[in-house]
Amino acid sequence: MKLFTSQMQTAQVANFTFSGMRPEKLGATEYTLVTLVVDKTGSVTGSEAELLAVKRAVVAACRKSPRANYLMLRSVEFNERIDEVHGFVELNTVDPAGYTAPRCSGTTALYDATFAAVAATNAYAHTLADNDFAANGLVVVVTDGEDNASAQTPATVAREIGRGVGNEWLESLNVILVGVNARSCRRALDRFRQAAGLAQYVDVADATAQNLARLADFVARSIASQSQSLGSGGPSQALTF
Repeated sequence: MKLFTSQMQTAQVANFTFSGMRPEKLGATEYTLVTLVVDKTGSVTGSEAELLAVKRAVVAACRKSPRANYLMLRSVEFNERIDEVHGFVELNTVDPAGYTAPRCSGTTALYDATFAAVAATNAYAHTLADNDFAANGLVVVVTDGEDNASAQTPATVAREIGRGVGNEWLESLNVILVGVNARSCRRALDRFRQAAGLAQYVDVADATAQNLARLADFVARSIASQSQSLGSGGPSQALTF
């Protein structure tokens, strides 16, 4: 999917580059910034079609939300590298049919991917705040394994999560960690949630079509809930998977 146009700009945080719509091209005055971060490591080989279906289903479900015009979506995939599928764009510009299945290989830089997603959210929210937009954020990280390739740590992730709200660029920020086929490393993922101060850990169990459909519904409900909380002064409440 190629959504980068002259209406977008790039920026760099730490060693990561991201893109987003230029503020003067936006149509609303407040946004929920959503980043969907999906594991494409070698261990999810065989689930490419299901992971693609999740991304498409999330977009389709969010389009039905009464807050659809106030959502911006960024899509990221990761293994030992972090690849931006597209930057922060208004939801109505995203064609879910344009997503393609990930090419799965490599190791798991989970901490780096989470840090980069949060840092990009903070940086883009800073740009929006400087242009008198209100914003909150939601980052959803889908993985099947514990970290084995990152330069970042849970502590640096935790500090970054607090930075956007602390500087008043974001009203609130929720980070949800989702385990798929992650039975063997469930404890490690929950330790990451606690150490990094993530809002929630959800265990999807096996990557069956039924479970991944439930995941897409859960993500869409979480996005809607966070968007509806914008202006309330706090984050949305954790939802049950």
